[in-house]
Amino acid sequence: MQIEWKPNSGPQERALQANVFELLYGGARGGGKTEAGIIWLTDDIEHKLYRALVIRRNADDLSDWIDRANRIYSLLGGKMSGKPPIFRFPWGAVIRTGHLKDDQAYTKYQGHEYPRMLIEELTQIPTEKRYLQLLASCRSTIPELKPKTFLTTNPGEVGHAWVKERFIDPAPPNVKFKDPDTGHTRIFIPSTIDDNPALLNNDPGYVHRLEGLKKTDPQLYKAWRWGSWDVFAGQVFREWLREMNGQEYHTVNSFDYKIEDCKKVICFDWGYNAPGCALWLAITPQNKFGVSRVYVYRELYQNKKTPKEWAFDMKALNGNEDIDFMVLPHDCFARPQGGESIDSTFRKELKIKIVKGHTQAKDARLNRIAITHQYLSEAIDGKPYLQTFEPQCPNLIRTLPLLVYDQKGDETKVEDIDTTQEDHTWDALSIGLVAIQMKYRLLSGTVKSARQIKSKAFRELKPGVYTQKDTLDAILEAHMQKGKKKSWKYN
Repeated sequence: MQIEWKPNSGPQERALQANVFELLYGGARGGGKTEAGIIWLTDDIEHKLYRALVIRRNADDLSDWIDRANRIYSLLGGKMSGKPPIFRFPWGAVIRTGHLKDDQAYTKYQGHEYPRMLIEELTQIPTEKRYLQLLASCRSTIPELKPKTFLTTNPGEVGHAWVKERFIDPAPPNVKFKDPDTGHTRIFIPSTIDDNPALLNNDPGYVHRLEGLKKTDPQLYKAWRWGSWDVFAGQVFREWLREMNGQEYHTVNSFDYKIEDCKKVICFDWGYNAPGCALWLAITPQNKFGVSRVYVYRELYQNKKTPKEWAFDMKALNGNEDIDFMVLPHDCFARPQGGESIDSTFRKELKIKIVKGHTQAKDARLNRIAITHQYLSEAIDGKPYLQTFEPQCPNLIRTLPLLVYDQKGDETKVEDIDTTQEDHTWDALSIGLVAIQMKYRLLSGTVKSARQIKSKAFRELKPGVYTQKDTLDAILEAHMQKGKKKSWKYN
């Protein structure tokens, strides 16, 4: 059975020829993923027992897919009816559509059998568990119909982290690999607008609109134009960089100070079923530019542990280190019926001064987001105020850059983090940063970037004294000696 449609010679053709159980297609905007999925569903559709399920999280977003699919499936004799729509073909084949408006919607397909499954915008599904609940219905008792899934997405949204871990990280693009547990095959096939000549020819201005982001929002440009999985739409802490210009930036393998010469704080966020997190933060003495920074030098990330077990594990990791204080969220001070609060347990076992983190006040989360941005920003010496010790803090480094904004449509939450994510490391870090800022006042104002300082130094010092070849460190040192330090800050 044929229709007049020809795939592009790149990603679409590879996607339609791939013989895998899970195929993730897309990445950048305008890559032709929707049309590829619609055509993919026509493979084996001539079988009278063919059954397929098309899923997208929101019903309104599925309407565009339905309109486009109807134009193609009607050419094959398909008739659309019902709500959500079902496409029925004269010989018995059926394509159903559905959406996931709430948590219970994931279970309504249990027990169904669909040899073909198409999920639009996979990263809108918040957790891998939810995805696997759907995937369990992609099965077949018909030898001629092997079960297969076609998944489309752009980087970003609440499910970005698990999708990246499941499809992007295990193998290079266009390389098929096996799930080590199930033996099922997977592949990620990336596409960009350059692979979609129909869109380029019909709307040549679209690519120019994407290119326009290059100067105004370079990170979003990388995500939308090239499908980068390291920066993406909706990302909260987009300033996070493992390295900058080939140099360590937010993650480091060594510190400029000995930990024993720093003030030290432990910050904690409770979790039992979901992982909880304890982080050790070191506040350095001021360097020659007047900068104190925070080093995150140790983490404990675990679940299914009682407060006493947490205390025991933290005590073992801490050893004989002197800790100035420990910060706990407000729920750790609640006293359960017939038991003692978490803070009481920690006081007894750890012998550390404990303070309550600012987590209950109105807009407390927004304040914690703001202060995290400040500590991730660049100080006058060209390094960020916050750096993380890579060998001992893998979960903070993994989860912090993957956090996205709440996108549930509530206008009161547009600046808040989506709390359905793996956010316990950030919760621990942010209450610690607030407590540190209140006690030590490391940030007296927003400090201009090193690039701005360098430019100011060139303007204010005698012309011809410095060239672009001079190091930033030398320029800043000379600028300090000229008594210009106060001009580097603004309140």
